[in-house]
Amino acid sequence: MAVMKPLLSQDAAHGALPTLFAAVAAEAVPGGYYGPDGIAELKGHPTAVRLAKEAMDPVVAKRLWIESERLTNVKYGALFGVV
Repeated sequence: MAVMKPLLSQDAAHGALPTLFAAVAAEAVPGGYYGPDGIAELKGHPTAVRLAKEAMDPVVAKRLWIESERLTNVKYGALFGVV
């Protein structure tokens, strides 16, 4: 595992780069999905990557939203004027 780790993963700072890119880069597209540009999107520089079809499933999205509200005890819709 120690031999493969440098080839298949990156440190936390580099792992955060796609999220930072999506949040602040002028090139980031609203609704875009970003990840590493390397093999199997495991490591590398931020780039636009393919969104899995499951990520667009409205039933799964609703379940995630409800569970997020339950776990955080925050009603996110109320924060944005949505009830």
